[in-house]
Amino acid sequence: MSREKDAANYALVFFAVLSVLLLLFPASKLAHTARITVSYSLYPSLHYGAKYDYFVRHVPANFLALLETDQDNRALKEKVRNLEVKLQEAAALVAENDRLAGAMRLSRALPWAGSWARVVNKTPSDWYGSFFIDKGSADGISVNDTVLGMEGGRAALAGRVLEVYPKFSKILLLTNGAASAVCSIAPGGMEALVEGKGTWLLRMSYVPEEADLAEGAELVTAQGGLLFPAGVPVGKVTRVNPRESFMNFITADVSPHVDVNTLKEVYIVKRRLPREFLAPWEAAQ
Repeated sequence: MSREKDAANYALVFFAVLSVLLLLFPASKLAHTARITVSYSLYPSLHYGAKYDYFVRHVPANFLALLETDQDNRALKEKVRNLEVKLQEAAALVAENDRLAGAMRLSRALPWAGSWARVVNKTPSDWYGSFFIDKGSADGISVNDTVLGMEGGRAALAGRVLEVYPKFSKILLLTNGAASAVCSIAPGGMEALVEGKGTWLLRMSYVPEEADLAEGAELVTAQGGLLFPAGVPVGKVTRVNPRESFMNFITADVSPHVDVNTLKEVYIVKRRLPREFLAPWEAAQ
């Protein structure tokens, strides 16, 4: 037993001395290869670490250039997206400026004094009924002021002011089912009542059955109307409905000159009516 123990000790001393000599003195190529092989076998992490280091240090130059090009492309794409957004914003501003410039020229030629307001809120559940503008009592807006829309190079009736608050107001559109206007039918000047239907179309009623009403007839607000100034364009007849047997007047569909879906700004006409005129009308509401 002691012999085997002595042999093991001798072997340990021998290999220790041999290792020191291999580390201290220059080794042959064969010994160097053997040393590296043993090291990699005993420490695999050294092998893979050296392999990774070799890969990183010897990456082809064209591959690095490809990576840099990809990064540059990503940065350029981001710049292009930002520029496209800015171009869209600029185009919208140009279109708005053109629209406002045309509307301002048109409003200067109108016979009614008023002010411009911007549409700030539309309610999806009441799309053809009402919307809000960014002017209120602080800007001189009053209930029942006439609201005009500019479209096709002319001003036309859009509705009237229904509610007024200090900084904003609610507009009742002519297309609202609760809205109406007394209109005159060109060219004869016969008067009829135009009412909203809650859709983009209007309904005209109380046209005498013997009247010669045809499609394309133009409608303007009548002198006998209370709420709106006379002569404001309203729309044109698109369909004359067959007379019902129980009715003694003709009805027709009217296409309004103002499309509420495209309104961005409106022109508020100051409608100052005497209180004694408004009292009977308000009592009937």
